[in-house]
Amino acid sequence: MNIVVMPANFFRLLFICLILSNFSALAQKTNIYIVRHAEKVVSIPKIDDPVLNPAGTKRAKALAKELKSEHIKAIYVTKYKRTGLTARPLAYKTKILPRVYVDTALNVFAKTIIKNFKGENVLIVGHANTVMKLLEAFGAETPFAQLDEDDYDMLFKVTIKENGNIELAIGYYGDKHHTNEIPEKYQPEINHPEAIRPFTNY
Repeated sequence: MNIVVMPANFFRLLFICLILSNFSALAQKTNIYIVRHAEKVVSIPKIDDPVLNPAGTKRAKALAKELKSEHIKAIYVTKYKRTGLTARPLAYKTKILPRVYVDTALNVFAKTIIKNFKGENVLIVGHANTVMKLLEAFGAETPFAQLDEDDYDMLFKVTIKENGNIELAIGYYGDKHHTNEIPEKYQPEINHPEAIRPFTNY
């Protein structure tokens, strides 16, 4: 019977690797991407649950392209078709089945997301009157009182660090379509020229 004796250096190396692995896990950030649904069909008389128009369909594809390398682990949409259709191209690419959330209990929803997806990346699709409420629920600042009806091209990224600090970054994606301009404080390249902007710039 042969007895293999492992050198002491091997165990030291193994111990260091385990420590670094645990440190890396603890240092992970939770990233919540929040976006308003893409452009919808507007008709007279109004439809209660409209689908996306051609510009919206194009934007949905642009969103999938924007987030394709972000390792999204979960996608949340409301019960309305326009949010589900906005998320569909990314859901198809990532093979993730979108889950429906109720936008009347956003604080509870946010706590659940943070608990269940710690260290992961999540996409949430909302509406003009709920995006700011979502940001607030996750503890981020709200750059606007509410999105304008013509604000379709903003992508909000809430980063929750291990120490509890929360950062907000905002970028544009897809074709230009907004009324409100992103405040300078949320644009990384202005305050930190060395930083690489995470989203598409106009």
